[in-house]
Amino acid sequence: MQLVFLVFAGIATVMFVLLLFSILGKDPGSDVRERMEQYLIESEKAAKEEYALPEDALESDEDEENKEGDEEGDWTSELRGKKKKGKHEGAKRILANMGTILTPKGMAAKIADQLAKADIPLKANEFVAIQFLAVMIAMMIGTVIMRSLVLAIILAVVAYFVPLIWVSIVRAKRVQAFNDQILDTLIMIANGLKAGYSFLQALEMVSKESLPPMSKELKRVLKENSLGMNLEDTLVALNNRVESEDWDLVTTVVLIQRQVGGNLAEVLEKIGKTIRERMRIKGDIQTKTAQAKVSGMLVAALPFGLGFMIYILNPGFMSKLFTFKMGWFRGWFLVIGGLIWEAIGMVIIKKIVDIEV
Repeated sequence: MQLVFLVFAGIATVMFVLLLFSILGKDPGSDVRERMEQYLIESEKAAKEEYALPEDALESDEDEENKEGDEEGDWTSELRGKKKKGKHEGAKRILANMGTILTPKGMAAKIADQLAKADIPLKANEFVAIQFLAVMIAMMIGTVIMRSLVLAIILAVVAYFVPLIWVSIVRAKRVQAFNDQILDTLIMIANGLKAGYSFLQALEMVSKESLPPMSKELKRVLKENSLGMNLEDTLVALNNRVESEDWDLVTTVVLIQRQVGGNLAEVLEKIGKTIRERMRIKGDIQTKTAQAKVSGMLVAALPFGLGFMIYILNPGFMSKLFTFKMGWFRGWFLVIGGLIWEAIGMVIIKKIVDIEV
């Protein structure tokens, strides 16, 4: 009980300090936003003095900028200091300040990069704060409800990795959605180039006509290019964000074409045929490996089904797995070990049947 009391006292102290920091401290990035707002105000005054624009003209320009800002992503709106405060701003401020204390400086950029690749609207410090709260709640459940320090540590480890697994799943789904749009995107860009558009104009047309995530990524490419980045650098940045093998081929071809020249429309059409052929081969592989995948799923589900049947026939026999005690050893250790080996076996089977094309 003394250990449980010390754990809760430490958690309460940390929460109290973070709450005071959130109330008395400034929102992370508020200084930058204030400087940007002051810069915009000074620029507007200078424009009025130099060009003597009427007030109604300036107001109409502001209205147009606001309309454009609604279509922009959050990242550009935040750079301009125009990001609107939502009804959850207080909670996000507490998470941001909490994460500022907990996030290591070396990991902040890496976490932010992973969140950007998954298109999750969270900052690195907010994500770390969510992880911290999940771990603390898991430890509280293990120590107070389960009354087991070992189980509390296991739950805390699981709670730490669950947000990371969630980010990986969201990122994989986004990459798959992006890959599904590449073929149509190449056709639209090639048709635009044949119609006389430049490459940037073709990208702008596709960004307006296509759906997310392709439209969002292409709009970001255009925005970065309009802010002064080279088109080659924006395409490389896009390739690093999506991490798609098919789009890596597109990026490589476009960069080479911009250096040596050539008929880009024809090259993109050939790449489209290559991607279409690769998709066909992947479909054949998935068809031929479907039996192995189903067999792996059945083998993985067999222990659970067998354990459930034995529990129905003889509940006392199966309950010993959770009630057996001998010194430090507990019966449920075997359950944890079995689940670990189940996960290892599923990963091995997935590696065997996953053939790269």
